[in-house]
Amino acid sequence: MAAPVLDLLETLETHLEQTKAALNALREENEMLKRQLASQVPHTQPPSQPLQGPAQCDASAAEPSVADVKPSDSQVISEAAAAETAPQPPSPQALLNQWYKRYPNAFFTGHTKPLKVGIHQDLAQRELWSGKLIRRALANYVNLPRYVKSMREGAERIDLDGNPAGKVDKEAARHASDRRKDKSGSNASKQAPSSDHRKPQQSSRQASQQTSRQAPKDAVPTPVKAHEQRGEGEKTEAFETTKPLSLEDKLRGLQQKFTGR
Repeated sequence: MAAPVLDLLETLETHLEQTKAALNALREENEMLKRQLASQVPHTQPPSQPLQGPAQCDASAAEPSVADVKPSDSQVISEAAAAETAPQPPSPQALLNQWYKRYPNAFFTGHTKPLKVGIHQDLAQRELWSGKLIRRALANYVNLPRYVKSMREGAERIDLDGNPAGKVDKEAARHASDRRKDKSGSNASKQAPSSDHRKPQQSSRQASQQTSRQAPKDAVPTPVKAHEQRGEGEKTEAFETTKPLSLEDKLRGLQQKFTGR
């Protein structure tokens, strides 16, 4: 039994050695094939980066990078300096005060003349400020009472240089007249409450004086007539006589009778 087993083990070991030798030969052959392929294939771009055509290469070259788009420090500094040196817009009233000096033939502090229709467009061409600020400053001027009063039908309008620029039509004059009436009505309504407030005070004073005058008369009691007092006295005496006597009163009366006898 031992001999066949030993023969079988030797056969298996021999087969194992042959298998290992064949495996080593296959590994060497595989390495040799890899070297041959590496020597035959030319050097190309790594597989991770896709191949680009001519058109794509031109497009990528034309597109600026992020570093190119980012503004330089000098440009940022110049913009910040320009923002600091830019003049701040004035208030509408301050701008109107400048117009009094800049356009003395159009904007008056005393006797006023109607302005040209669309004069805000002329101001926008000459001024550096926004149209909104110009319209607000112009509104402060045209809402002045003296300007509203100057808007008469047929009055001559003027431009920024004081030259004639049309006349006030009927509709504009009527609108200005309505504005004058509205302002006068509002002023009257403001003054009315003060006078009305005084009247109730006066009426309250008069009422208090009347009540003070009438108070002493009402406070004096009315005189009672003599016969009314006499009648009331008789009623009280009758009430006292008709009042029932107590036991002590009866005993006291009996004692008085006996002592008198």
